[in-house]
Amino acid sequence: MSEIDYDEIINQLEKELNAQCAIANKYGIILGSAIKEFSKGRVIPQKILELISNRKDIADVLSLDMITSFALEAKENNYLFTFSDQFILISKLGLDVNLAKFMPSIRMFLKNLSNKILTRDKPEFSTFDFSKELSQMEETLKEESVGKDKYSIVKDLIKYISE
Repeated sequence: MSEIDYDEIINQLEKELNAQCAIANKYGIILGSAIKEFSKGRVIPQKILELISNRKDIADVLSLDMITSFALEAKENNYLFTFSDQFILISKLGLDVNLAKFMPSIRMFLKNLSNKILTRDKPEFSTFDFSKELSQMEETLKEESVGKDKYSIVKDLIKYISE
């Protein structure tokens, strides 16, 4: 498995979307970031993680199938939290950005990233031939039992002489 360069992904996102972004895993640990409030290696604040983890309950209350994003409007910026099963993508946007046009692009990017990571991380298992391993173990046990009996006469002789 090769290591994923999240900082490179963030740089590409910044260029293509003209927005500061950060990527966190599903536990809230920031994997790569261009947003100073969400710097790499830190954890998303607990209150925001609680809001994200309660999105299913919120969707139920609103009679929705699911919620894929939350937008928080601050004094100078919007913070858009978009999530998949594996990642949380945080986008820091100006107040003048049309979220309705921006959100589908972010959602599609996150879906593609998740699919790419999942297909890359699938371990390849090979079948293991237990019969071959068992036959080797049996051979080893036979050799050891033959080795025990092989020198029993010498051992008995040594015991007899030493007594």
